[in-house]
Amino acid sequence: MDGNPIERDFSALVDDRPEERSFRVDRSVYSDPAVYDAEMTCIFESGWVYLCHESQVEKEGDYYATEIGRQPVFVSRQKDGGLKCFINACSHRAAILTPFKRGNARVMTCRFHGWAYNCDGRCVRIKGEDEGFPQDGFDRAQFNLTEVKTVASYRGFVFASLNPGVETLEDYLDAAKTFIDLLVDQSPAGLEVVRGYSTYTIRGNWKMQLENAVDGYHVSTVHRVFAATVGAREARDSSSGMARTEGGRITGKVATGGYDLGRGHMMIWATHTTPEVRPIWGQKERFEKEFPPAKVKWILERGRNLAVFPNVMIMDNPSTQIRKVKPLGPDRFEVTVYCIAPKGEPAEARAARLRKFEDFYLTSGMATSDDVAALEDTYDGGMATTARWNEFGRGYATMIEGPDEDAAAIGCAARTSMRNWDFETLYHGFYRRWRTLMAAGRND
Repeated sequence: MDGNPIERDFSALVDDRPEERSFRVDRSVYSDPAVYDAEMTCIFESGWVYLCHESQVEKEGDYYATEIGRQPVFVSRQKDGGLKCFINACSHRAAILTPFKRGNARVMTCRFHGWAYNCDGRCVRIKGEDEGFPQDGFDRAQFNLTEVKTVASYRGFVFASLNPGVETLEDYLDAAKTFIDLLVDQSPAGLEVVRGYSTYTIRGNWKMQLENAVDGYHVSTVHRVFAATVGAREARDSSSGMARTEGGRITGKVATGGYDLGRGHMMIWATHTTPEVRPIWGQKERFEKEFPPAKVKWILERGRNLAVFPNVMIMDNPSTQIRKVKPLGPDRFEVTVYCIAPKGEPAEARAARLRKFEDFYLTSGMATSDDVAALEDTYDGGMATTARWNEFGRGYATMIEGPDEDAAAIGCAARTSMRNWDFETLYHGFYRRWRTLMAAGRND
């Protein structure tokens, strides 16, 4: 990816002293405009970023509009069944081409001057072409859309990079693949993003969302109202079966853990105290026939939050979701959440999955609004750069190098393991990756 070289050395913003079991991050990483600009160049526009799920672009001509860093792009399903990605800008005067965030169009016509493009990126019409370009031998192919050629999908999750020299997606996903597999393998027919989504904006820095997604330490504090309210509702309504919500993780009294999965990816887990209320529980017998016991235990009895660096979270807890983050500046980011579910699941399970999704993951529910408030308070407090450092040393003394027994049982090559999701050592991998990528863009 061509871009301006980064002149500043950001490495001192991460205070990493393993020999002293100390790990701190300078609070300016959340607010400094120069840091943000470098992140866009060195991270989002130089490496892999998540775009969409294949179920959102299933048919020929289906498109999904999104972005890679600051660059607007769209993904389009091709006639041969493959996927292509293009810069979402008319070759004439740069107007956005997609009329909606998601839709179907085998030909896209610019709403500004009427230029048209096939879904394979070819320019097929220029309004007034003969008058505007009367020269002999004029070839409109020179105005084909700019293609983002580095596109790949892992188990239905679509990623792209503006950098043609980037490592393969499978290498990039590293040990995070293990936990993507745990979700995808729940359905022989595959997964689908359910209709509808919620988008909201948070006053804060994009990294705070990745941190929060795998921060088990806040759960029993920030979400205690959710647990009490759901408990009271279920007692009032005499709820049973899948109408109940698994809330054991919120008490802080169940077995938990977490992992640094390499390349900035992180995951936390917590034991389900009532796994039988989960929408997937009806598949227990099939799982026990198809998978080893350790894998079945991970699927049915452990809720999981996976953060894939730098912009997507995949969660399998009371419900299942994809959460995508879009940086809007050093002080603002956008979050979009989708419910993802097994194709063809029973109607009762799908309904339960959606109700649980609404309860916890929507801003109109009883948990996400609390997270937003906590993150915005944290961003405001982070302006206190006179008190320079955020502390990430909790749990260092008991950190396990490599996978623990539970991770090893499913073939997960975690870099480090935590015995408790309250601990914070998984962030070390996130910020070491951040530091490495930021240094890679410097003009030394």
